[in-house]
Amino acid sequence: MNAARNAAPRRADRSRPGLRRAPSLLRLALPTCAALALLAGCADHPPSTDGNGDAASTVHKLGAVPIPSRPAGQATPTADEHHLQLVAMGAPIRAQLPGVTALVVASGPVEDLPSAGGKVPDQTKGTITITVSQATAPLTVKADDFSSRDEQGKDVALSPAGPTTVTATTGKSANLVLSGTYHSGAAQLTWRHDGKVVAIWDFNIELD
Repeated sequence: MNAARNAAPRRADRSRPGLRRAPSLLRLALPTCAALALLAGCADHPPSTDGNGDAASTVHKLGAVPIPSRPAGQATPTADEHHLQLVAMGAPIRAQLPGVTALVVASGPVEDLPSAGGKVPDQTKGTITITVSQATAPLTVKADDFSSRDEQGKDVALSPAGPTTVTATTGKSANLVLSGTYHSGAAQLTWRHDGKVVAIWDFNIELD
């Protein structure tokens, strides 16, 4: 009698683990069915081999991707008799002067160095060209309007290589060429209009 009573509970215990395993099997079956359905869908719609079709489909789904534009160049600085500009040699400035606006740029210096090897000179003749263009009215610049000095603060005498005065007009540019003797190191060129500083160009002389 005691053995019969003990047997029934053991059969009930064996049935409960089976009930707990049933939900686990169901959870495993659902993802498997989903994966099979996904594979079946892919098989029904194979990927397009048309590259243009893929690009068009991507644009349709995501929208057109804007192509970044090239950044605009740096604006030309404006100078006048009350606000000077300090720029590197070769950089233009837009001069706004009484009755006239023009683009002014100093370039150089072109160094007159010996072509053959040998001892490095301690100084050289440098030629600077000042170009005035895009003038809205006649603008005259003179050799006396320009001065130069080195990094020690010493003045460098400038001599015109050609006309001492040039005039730019509407549609016609003008070049003023100056030369001076420079030592190695930093230097600057200053432009004055009516005695007032409008622009300063910085540059370096390298002799080695």
